[in-house]
Amino acid sequence: MADLFREVDEVMRQERIEKFWSENKAYIIGVILGTILLTGLISGYRSWNSSVKEKQTAALIAMQESPEYPGNILNAEELPMRAGLRGIALLQAAGTFLDQDKTEDALTLYQRVSQDKELPGELQDLGTLMSVRLQIDRGDQDGQSLLDQLIPLVSNLQSPWVHHARIEAALITADKLGDYSTALTHLNAVLDTPDLPQSLTDRARALAHLYGMKNKSISEKQDETG
Repeated sequence: MADLFREVDEVMRQERIEKFWSENKAYIIGVILGTILLTGLISGYRSWNSSVKEKQTAALIAMQESPEYPGNILNAEELPMRAGLRGIALLQAAGTFLDQDKTEDALTLYQRVSQDKELPGELQDLGTLMSVRLQIDRGDQDGQSLLDQLIPLVSNLQSPWVHHARIEAALITADKLGDYSTALTHLNAVLDTPDLPQSLTDRARALAHLYGMKNKSISEKQDETG
């Protein structure tokens, strides 16, 4: 009797499968074909993407190995490569100009990075940070205009360069605007953030000590005259 029930159950299971297949075979075949097609497209895209990256990387290496480098990067109106690689190319060329003490050329490239909206945000932020840093020592630069360039970066807590920007903002606020109290606010924000690189906190601490003394001296003089 048990064997008979098993046979009946198996027959009914097969009938359900056949009915399900009959009613849904077009959909099932479509899903299978779609999956195969999608897999092929993904594989093809990856192959194409890898090929493009290799060609563009090779083009960048060729530019860097040219006797005209980094001038060829500076003089190129457009670089034939994707945004991320283009940003890296510009930053590397700017760094080479700095090594050659060609500050103005480096500044030009950093500003290009800062203004290129197609670049990843962290590269744009680095371009902004470096361009402001190079302008701080120039006597013809207005402190407030430099500070205005940094405000978006100082306000972006997700940027990897926010704490570097706070230190630059402190330098501008103190040395160009004479506002040591606000400069200390920028520095304290760095010092209150855990797990930062030691070199960064050491610099913030040294500046905080210096600006703290200057701010105290100004306060004492105001008290005497008041």
